[in-house]
Amino acid sequence: MRVRFWGVRGALATTEAGAQGVGGNTPCVEVRDERDNLVVLDAGIGLYWLGRSLLAGPHGRGKGAVTVLLSHTHWDHIQGFPFFVPAYIAGNQLSIWGGVTPHLEDILEGQLNPTYSPIVSLANMGATIRVNQLEEQEGDIVVGDLRIRHARLHNGSHDCVGYRLEEGGRSLCYMAEVQHEGGVLDPAAVELARGADILIHEAYFTDEELARGGREGLAGPSAPGSQGHSSYGQATELALAAGARRLYYFYHHPDRGDAEVEALVARQRARVAAAGAALELDAAREGTEVRI
Repeated sequence: MRVRFWGVRGALATTEAGAQGVGGNTPCVEVRDERDNLVVLDAGIGLYWLGRSLLAGPHGRGKGAVTVLLSHTHWDHIQGFPFFVPAYIAGNQLSIWGGVTPHLEDILEGQLNPTYSPIVSLANMGATIRVNQLEEQEGDIVVGDLRIRHARLHNGSHDCVGYRLEEGGRSLCYMAEVQHEGGVLDPAAVELARGADILIHEAYFTDEELARGGREGLAGPSAPGSQGHSSYGQATELALAAGARRLYYFYHHPDRGDAEVEALVARQRARVAAAGAALELDAAREGTEVRI
């Protein structure tokens, strides 16, 4: 299994020069099995750049297939979809999966409404596009050699979906957003990540920000607390509780520059070392490629 990060930011893209070591695009992660079958986790702005990279291969000739797994339909997780160039090339096959939000196809159609977009409809995109609701799926999703299962995760007033991809005894768990309400780890999240070789887990807040009620949201400290998000410390706690081998902190706050991210990761490494745990950890960075 091969993994590449194309977008790692939360809420909105970041263009600040001091944040480009980590990267500024919203969530998108490429996963391929050993036979090169392609699965994409979330469709943030990173999806545009992934799509451009695909044009040199079968997707540029109308002979490609891609499966997109959406965690939920908040804007930062779908805003790259209208700019995914392979979706405009006839012959390509695009399968989109999502859950917890009813009427997924209607939501994607609404995003292309002429009020927002000149595309108007999925029917105008060229590729064959199938939109699927996870609630209607019996058993795991299978893409090539990848077996995919999912879990419904707490996310403030709206739930979202976490995914686990397995191939040949290796596993990747993806949790773009998750709230551990009251500081108690979401049991569904722990179970989904159990023994994962790689865990990608949201780290939107620092532990201190979360303790203050998540008031370092986009609207500033006078706004209501930002619900539905978790912290670096909680990501570490979940990885340890689940027995994951490697943790990537993901969904970085748009105001957080490279230096701050690196300092927060170093702090968690010290914590893990002090506990005598074997967990490896790092920040998710755009362009990072990992083989499991």
